[in-house]
Amino acid sequence: MQNRPLKKILIYIVIAIFIGAGITHIVGGYKISVDTENVNSLTEPRNIMVTGFWNPTGQMIAQFSTSLYLNPEGWKGENWEDLGYNIYSFFPTPYTYNGTFEVDYQITWDDFWEITDEIKPIAIISFGAGAGPWEIEYNARNLDSWVPDYVPPYQPDPSPPDDTVPVGFVRHSTLPVQEIEDAINDQTDINAWVDWDGNPGAFLCEYMAYLGMWYQDIHNTSDDPYRCWKAGFIHVRANIDVEEAKEAVEITIREVIKSIPNFPPDAPTIDGPRKGDAGVEYPYTFQATDPEGDDVYYWILWGDGCPAVEWIGPYESGEIITVNHSFLREGEMTITARAKDSFENEGETGVLDVEMPRIRNYWGNPITDLFKNIIRLFPILKILI
Repeated sequence: MQNRPLKKILIYIVIAIFIGAGITHIVGGYKISVDTENVNSLTEPRNIMVTGFWNPTGQMIAQFSTSLYLNPEGWKGENWEDLGYNIYSFFPTPYTYNGTFEVDYQITWDDFWEITDEIKPIAIISFGAGAGPWEIEYNARNLDSWVPDYVPPYQPDPSPPDDTVPVGFVRHSTLPVQEIEDAINDQTDINAWVDWDGNPGAFLCEYMAYLGMWYQDIHNTSDDPYRCWKAGFIHVRANIDVEEAKEAVEITIREVIKSIPNFPPDAPTIDGPRKGDAGVEYPYTFQATDPEGDDVYYWILWGDGCPAVEWIGPYESGEIITVNHSFLREGEMTITARAKDSFENEGETGVLDVEMPRIRNYWGNPITDLFKNIIRLFPILKILI
């Protein structure tokens, strides 16, 4: 008899715990459970390839070289100016002109295709010494006869380099040529101009110009995972001040970056139970694809008064993520979701209509069901009772 009050107290405590758990389950609609696979992945900035030949074109782009021999101060191109692009420069050793992109057609051919295959450039900006002062070449020809280089066999092999078009076919720069001209003339004392009608000279400069424009054309389809948007060539006066040239290079790169399209992700597709019970947790999947393959973040609104899930991620483009949710009210609701990429480009809204006809709240159950559930969850009560 003395143990009966103790048994009652234990029963009341267990009931309180159980009811509290029921309340937590309902309020738990404000919490989410997310599949966090790849949540810590980082978007790799896109790569821009910058090349040079004779002085000062190698010296003025040296800060973007990863070679400590060519650039003892260290690479400055990683996520340059926080714009989301890596800048890589390649050029022969100044004065001796050996190494990468030597003044040799065969070496230039091999180096070009090896480097582009490795870094998958989204843009190519090539420089060479010429009349300048900052001559932005618009044309490059597919020639079968070139100015001889300095080492046998003296001519390119293959020649013409591009067998997909006729000899003499002219490709055009896809750099924002007018914007580059205007920006450099506005911000420096260098005279920049676009050579709309001429050519880069039938030597290594035009050869490199053609390779870059050709590569851009090959990789300029929407389904190319490594699409190249821009390519072109600029002739720089040989005696230009190197520091001024460095400034003009940076202005040029900024204008190229501005001109690269950056499309938002598609509207997310949403899948999951369209009918169910409010207060019960259900899994919903979300999937959005970014045209450039950038990582994706999601914003989700459940439509039941629960605060929005704000920009979770990053996730890989096209990756299916799962978010669990228990709805706070009954009735018809619409789940909405948006996606943005790592560059804050936000896409259209995806929707899914759902209906939750009733809410499971243990406060409204009959007392018998309540005790059945209590005994089921806490078998020790059978002994106490």
